[in-house]
Amino acid sequence: MTRALVLGGAGFIGVAACKELMRRGVETIAAGRKERPYGTFTSYVAFDRTDEDQLARALAQTQPDVLLDLACYQPAEVKAVARHFIGERYVFVSTGVYPDLHGKPAREDDFKPLAGEPPAVLDYREGKRWCETALARLEDFPWTVVRPPAVFGPTDHTLRIAAYIQRVADGGPLLVPAETYEWQAGLAWVKDIGFVCALACDPRKNSVHKAYNAAFENVSLRALVEGIARALGKPVRLHPVPFAEVPEGARPYGPDPARSAGYVIERARHELGFEPSALEDALAETLAWYRVAHPSHPGYAGRARELEIAGAA
Repeated sequence: MTRALVLGGAGFIGVAACKELMRRGVETIAAGRKERPYGTFTSYVAFDRTDEDQLARALAQTQPDVLLDLACYQPAEVKAVARHFIGERYVFVSTGVYPDLHGKPAREDDFKPLAGEPPAVLDYREGKRWCETALARLEDFPWTVVRPPAVFGPTDHTLRIAAYIQRVADGGPLLVPAETYEWQAGLAWVKDIGFVCALACDPRKNSVHKAYNAAFENVSLRALVEGIARALGKPVRLHPVPFAEVPEGARPYGPDPARSAGYVIERARHELGFEPSALEDALAETLAWYRVAHPSHPGYAGRARELEIAGAA
């Protein structure tokens, strides 16, 4: 039986990945910094992966065949893993590492490893770019990269999907970027990303030294908002205005005209067997959570200003 250690396994995507791994018969061990009652569906170990000694002890203790890493965005941590992991597959979960593509859909090869050495301080996106650069320099290490875009689903701590649900639910006009709201958006369902992570963890798949996009296909911001409206039984009042005029808190999914128009997923489809779910299925589960939890995105505090902009448009 394959054994997988999942760093960040108690997190948003981590739980979905652990469930999918176990469904496939993989012995699954979730890992995180805090001791926690994790439930009966998997085992759990607590350690600080930023401490290399603790990481080494945890790997020696669990002896995983596969290491799924959802928690790393510092290149030094990638190098530490490479020094101590001796299993068959290291799966690094990345993000939108692509350069500005100005409306071109992102393909895996659009990312190029960076030159030189990383700066001392890195934000999340730049950290992921440097992590992938560090992996590209490890010629004898069995890495695979999964690149999700913005991920939504129940319990999403970013609450970005709630930003759109709230605005549809209140019945008022919803500002969208005129340049991009009909582009393919960079969006994915958490269950789909858990699924593709599990696929990438299969040592039988020839995925070493490859990166894989995983996302919805042909889902625009317009399609997302209209899907929410249908599910809520509400009319939709899209109000296109220039991207620069949409308050930042009202456009958590963009799309920014400088960025890519979604992801091309053909490599994951043909090499891993990934197929995205229907948007309707993702929204049904997400809206069930929303109706119970009533989360509010911080940007909704500026709703009055948005309505003023819509009234003047």
